[in-house]
Amino acid sequence: MENTTNRLYEGMFVLPQTYVREDQDRAFELIKSALEKHEAVTKYMDVWSERSLAYEINHVREATFVLTYFDASPEAVAKIERTFRITDNILRTLIVKPAPGFDLDTFMKEREEANKESAAVEEAQEEQKEEVKA
Repeated sequence: MENTTNRLYEGMFVLPQTYVREDQDRAFELIKSALEKHEAVTKYMDVWSERSLAYEINHVREATFVLTYFDASPEAVAKIERTFRITDNILRTLIVKPAPGFDLDTFMKEREEANKESAAVEEAQEEQKEEVKA
């Protein structure tokens, strides 16, 4: 008897930075459609970071890391990983269960607040630059 209960998983996907910058929605859809192919439901997806890689992967040195939370059955995870291994523009994939006690709703609220604070800081910096120019 198969266990068909879906669980929350955390996925980190490494994509070429140029691919994500050209069309972030297309990059997100690439990940989301591959998850949906295996009946996973995307709960959260956002760019986590842009970084230089320690070593080239498929001739790529600059990458974007996309953090995703999704619900899937345990049986689907191996299939999802296999799909991403052969998907163009996915350089690396890591799928894990979140730490015990992790609450996605709390995480999303904290992330939203951090984004608002970051936007406010950027806006203040832009205003200071404009004042200096004037």
